[in-house]
Amino acid sequence: MPDFLRMPNEIEASEIASRFERISHIPQIIGCIDGSHIPILAPSEGYRDYVNRKGWPSFNLQAVVDDKCRFRDICIRHPGNTHDAAVFKDSNLYRNVKNIIPQTTRNINGLEVPYFIVGDPAYPLLPWVMKGYPGTVTAEQESFNVYLNSARVAIEMAFGRLKGRWRILLKKIDVNYLFVPNITSACCILQNLLEIKNEAFIQQWLNYVAEAQRIYQQPNDMGNRERDDITGSRIRQHLTDYLSTHYPLRK
Repeated sequence: MPDFLRMPNEIEASEIASRFERISHIPQIIGCIDGSHIPILAPSEGYRDYVNRKGWPSFNLQAVVDDKCRFRDICIRHPGNTHDAAVFKDSNLYRNVKNIIPQTTRNINGLEVPYFIVGDPAYPLLPWVMKGYPGTVTAEQESFNVYLNSARVAIEMAFGRLKGRWRILLKKIDVNYLFVPNITSACCILQNLLEIKNEAFIQQWLNYVAEAQRIYQQPNDMGNRERDDITGSRIRQHLTDYLSTHYPLRK
């Protein structure tokens, strides 16, 4: 598993960040993080723990992907009623980030900006996790959100391609629920192997994903109530100023 599903090393991080920057104009992005729920046949004992906010039992899969939709880190051991932020805080990525994400920084207009991943409102704002501005925003903040979201498309595509190719993940897997994390992990690894080899992906497969998700609707994102990290806020503001100075405002 480490050879085919791991966070990027120094050289890879630099290459990934360059490609993300070409997409979004934002420097130092090395991945996108999000959660996706995998349907299961939940146990009768503790059933409620597995029922997510949409009312069906699942495991909550947390994943980090790069710009090529390759899975770089996954965590799948939490029942469906677990909030994305709680999954994140209990993940190996969060606990050992300094040993997992390269610590190289880049000077952006006078501020040393570390490598970071991009998340949605469910995640905390940290020096290594950036997310968009919530609520009422300025023109510059709105533009930052648009640029940031252009990078986040990668995680949505990755989940779609994963479930489109490995359609066992689209419905309740007819095995003991305890096997589902291993099955899901295997699918992520196999997906990486096929992405690396540039195996053909048939776009029609995404129709199966859309059809299944009408039955098993993914829970909506919930905002994170934690106070924003001071350093994370400073980095986000600096990147906002950088974008508004060097690129057109977008909405």
